[in-house]
Amino acid sequence: MSNVRFTLSMASLLACSLNVSAEKTVEERLQALEKVNFSGSFRMNYVLKDNDDGQQDRAGDAEFNLFHLGVDTESDGIRFSGQYRWYNYTDTVHHMYLGVDDESGSEVQLGLMKVPFGILPYESNNWWFGIPYYLGFNDDYDMGIKYLSKQGNWDIQAAYYVSSEFGETNTSRYSVDVISSDDASSANQESNQANLRVAYNMPAGEVGLSLQGGQLYNSVEEENGSRWAAALHHLGTYGNFHTQLELIRYEFSPENPQGSNDDVIRVGALADSYEIAAKGSIYVLNLAYDVAVNNSRISNLRFYNDYSHLDKDADDFTESQLNVTGVGISAGAVYTSIDFVMGRNVLYISGARDAYAQGTDDDWSTRFNINLGYYF
Repeated sequence: MSNVRFTLSMASLLACSLNVSAEKTVEERLQALEKVNFSGSFRMNYVLKDNDDGQQDRAGDAEFNLFHLGVDTESDGIRFSGQYRWYNYTDTVHHMYLGVDDESGSEVQLGLMKVPFGILPYESNNWWFGIPYYLGFNDDYDMGIKYLSKQGNWDIQAAYYVSSEFGETNTSRYSVDVISSDDASSANQESNQANLRVAYNMPAGEVGLSLQGGQLYNSVEEENGSRWAAALHHLGTYGNFHTQLELIRYEFSPENPQGSNDDVIRVGALADSYEIAAKGSIYVLNLAYDVAVNNSRISNLRFYNDYSHLDKDADDFTESQLNVTGVGISAGAVYTSIDFVMGRNVLYISGARDAYAQGTDDDWSTRFNINLGYYF
């Protein structure tokens, strides 16, 4: 019966759409199409890791990495922005929201949009990103409503998120969130999150404070735990030289069943999940230098070194460190990142699944990575 109702509803919606479409003139349709902007990218990746003997024997692996398609449009003062991504191992929505500007130049966004926290838009110069992303504190997207306002030198963003982008067990998402699993001690999910980010723009960059707080609903105990995070950041631009500095403090306090390990929390994204330290501090120091190139193909080289460090509260947990040295090459629609990645207790680099939790692999591991993308 539910399928019948769904079919009838879709049929009614289609009929209404056809009636509205029939009333539009050819000129109105063309004007509507002129407001639609499509964007996207195609990326390829080459990787060589020092802890993969088979890959060493093959001299590395090259594969398709990503194809994404975005659409932005506007009608009667209401903007729409959406993007979908196809990876070589999963596919997922990246963002999808409606936006409305007011007369003062402020904006309200509703839907699945970026969480205003820390360094924006990315805490990174490299393709691999830094530790904050893998713990859910950078380039994060959730479902809710956000207010953005710029008044003089002040940039203020406030938001409320009902939940993360998908159900609590769905790992096929772009950004990292708390994930629920079959294990009773990992039956937590994010809800009712509030964010406030205030940044002051200066001639050579910006300084900012971010606050985040929310609930952790445990479906076994049927009770809400809590979580919070705070960040101080500074962005600097001194001619061709750029800096990113950030300090993040976070705590997850779930209401787990008695006997559970409250020192870890399970998170996930991009078709995977893993445990991280429930409480800790993250330090970020990223440096970059731009070199303009007078070449018919290449326009700019960005040399960078990105460093991030996770200090975990639990006494028997080992710290995580990630350093990426590389260069970004801009050549028209093509952007290439060539990175030498060094990681200690870093997931996907050192190989240990508990890298961001207990951290049992204390050795440094390396990864040489080339990511080439065509953007349109």
